[in-house]
Formats: sequence, structure tokens, C-alpha cells
Amino acid sequence: MERRDFVSNIGLTLALACTAGLAACSKGGNDNTPPVPPPGGGTTNKLTLNLGSDLLNPGDFKISNGVIIIRTGTGNTAAAFTALSSTCTHQGCTVANYNNASKLIECNAPCGHGSRFTATGAVNTGPAGNPLTAYTVKVDGNSLTVS
Repeated sequence: MERRDFVSNIGLTLALACTAGLAACSKGGNDNTPPVPPPGGGTTNKLTLNLGSDLLNPGDFKISNGVIIIRTGTGNTAAAFTALSSTCTHQGCTVANYNNASKLIECNAPCGHGSRFTATGAVNTGPAGNPLTAYTVKVDGNSLTVS
């Protein structure tokens, strides 16, 4: 094979590979596609609690399944609770507790950096710079679900 034929064939091969790559990248690129629901009619609930035995008093909290749920008021209504991501936005560790005296969520361990968040998830004390993600709370009788 002559040099000119070799270079021509390489150029053609590269052109075809680039065209195929661009075509593959353009397929299914709609980022606005809604998420597919879980199979079998599953739910996206992050946490379910029995209010007959959990979080009985204002200030009670529970950290489970990536959620910190806090009873902020009385009565079994959604407004009496707040649910937030339990993942600190500074270093990604799990927040340690809810301090009922200061009304702040504390991230003391294992990171030890001392970030504090309000019960709405807003940063009260850094170094965390972003709020905790809020979740939806629903109450039906004595059953509380976080989604």
C-alpha cells in the first residue's frame, strides 16, 4: 500500500468514527425525561414512623435512612415535623443530633467540624455553606411518611 492510500484510509476511518460517536452521543440526550417510577408500584418513601411510639414530644428526633426527622410542634400533623437530609453539606458525614435547647442540628461526629443547621435546614454555623435538603412529611393517623 502506498503512503498516500494509507493516509487517505486513516482519514476516512477517523471521519467515520467521529460521525458514529456524535450520532451515539445525540441519542437519548433529553435531560428533561421524568424519572422512571420504581417497578411494581413501589413508593419513593424514605422513612415511615409510627407516631404512637416514635417522636412523642417536641424536640424528639430520629436519624434513619439518610433522614433526620424532628418533632417541632404538638399534634400529629405534618406541620409538627420537619424532615431533612441527614448528610452534612460540608464533608458528607451524617449529622450527629438535634439539640433541643439551641434548636439546632449539630454535625459533631465523626467529621468534628462543628457545622450547625436550623430546623429548616439553613446553615447557622459553618463551615458548611449549603443548607440541608428538605423532604416532604405526610401524616395519616399515627403513620408518618417522609418522601
